[in-house]
Amino acid sequence: MLSKHRLAGNQSGSTLVAMILLSVLILIVTLAVFQFGSQDASLAARRIDRSKALYMAESGLARAHTWLEAQDDPPPGILAIEPFGASPETLDYGSYSVTITPDVGNAASSRKHYTIRSVGTFGNRTRTLERDVMTQSYAQFIYFTEIERPPNTYTPVWFCSADNIDGDLHTNGQIHIFGNPTYGGHVTSAHGGPDDPDLGNNPSFMYYNGSYYGHIESSAPSNPPHDEPVFMDGYELGASEIELPSYIDDLVTLATDDGLLLTGDYDIEIGRDAGSGPMYGTLSYRPVSGGSWIDVDISTFNGVMYVDGSVEVEGVLDGSLTIASSGTISIMDDLTYAASDADGPLDGCDDVLGLVSESNIVVEDNWANQSDCTIHAHVMALGTSFEVENYRYGSPRGTLTVHGGIVQRYRGCVGSGRLNGDTITIYTGYAKSYHYDSRFDSVQPPGYLLTGKYYKLSWREVPCA
Repeated sequence: MLSKHRLAGNQSGSTLVAMILLSVLILIVTLAVFQFGSQDASLAARRIDRSKALYMAESGLARAHTWLEAQDDPPPGILAIEPFGASPETLDYGSYSVTITPDVGNAASSRKHYTIRSVGTFGNRTRTLERDVMTQSYAQFIYFTEIERPPNTYTPVWFCSADNIDGDLHTNGQIHIFGNPTYGGHVTSAHGGPDDPDLGNNPSFMYYNGSYYGHIESSAPSNPPHDEPVFMDGYELGASEIELPSYIDDLVTLATDDGLLLTGDYDIEIGRDAGSGPMYGTLSYRPVSGGSWIDVDISTFNGVMYVDGSVEVEGVLDGSLTIASSGTISIMDDLTYAASDADGPLDGCDDVLGLVSESNIVVEDNWANQSDCTIHAHVMALGTSFEVENYRYGSPRGTLTVHGGIVQRYRGCVGSGRLNGDTITIYTGYAKSYHYDSRFDSVQPPGYLLTGKYYKLSWREVPCA
């Protein structure tokens, strides 16, 4: 029989061994947890560094875009540009370096393309982003105004339920909405934005609100039940201003160098019929005061014509042409493309027309325009407005159809009427049928004016080599 003292000793030894084994196990588990924790912390740190490297690269893209827009002219050449010097820009313990590379085709194109490449670094992590940009032309807007009202009045002009604006729209003023208009493109308003000289303005729409006296301002996308517009490509209130030029010196230079430069008031007929059928591809002009027609093949000059005076124009264009004037441009009859039908430019149409006036562009109140008027062109009225002469008087004149776009300093009027639901009854002037010419996304009339902004075409991350 074992003694009680020996049994107690065996129990004490077993307990000691168990405690040692338990301590070893706890130590192993603690070391494993610490090791896993260190690995997780290291992985988290690498993820943070990777995210911050992306932030650095994005900062480089933004600064390069701002630098481009601050230049007086698009940078020339086909070599890489280093606007920030050879050393990377340091930001928040990270850095970025940027290269802006002009497209090799820029020298021969009026629209300049660039690739911005930004390499962001944080810690041991590097991310590379690229953005393709293109100079923005006023031709990319179906509608652009400095102020959303006629000159010399505070009465707003409204977008109403009958309006379907199927392209990008920008105004430096406030957008006025009556009913349920549809905006098919992106909509921007600089009212209440960083460049608005009136610090009391807030980014907002003005809604008609069902009453002539009850208009309200709101940043909400609708004002039910009275005003419920549709924004198919979104909108931005309080956007940056896009300055509208007052002068067209660049077009004057192009007309002087290799175009047509005239002084005085002129009649212009495009594709004139001299008795044996239309002379497509020809531009004809003569003084308004009288004289013989002068016929010019459009392909024999750079496509830019400047008249230091007023212009009366009509006809059918086969080619690319910009008519610019220091005075009023009066549209005397339809202005259409040779490659078009009742629905506008046909597929494959390469006819492009721009009308640019330092004053006004007016649809003439004459016999030819009493029953509809069709305009295939992008028009810019830099002095006041694109408008219809005597729009308040007489009988309804049918429909004013525009395939292209309209830029104007003040919102011009083309007719008067009454809105009933989504239908407008015209009392005087024209009903509107405006359509954006989507070809202007990539092409423009010769020498057409640029906004000074750059259009973002694409964005991508470049994988590490």
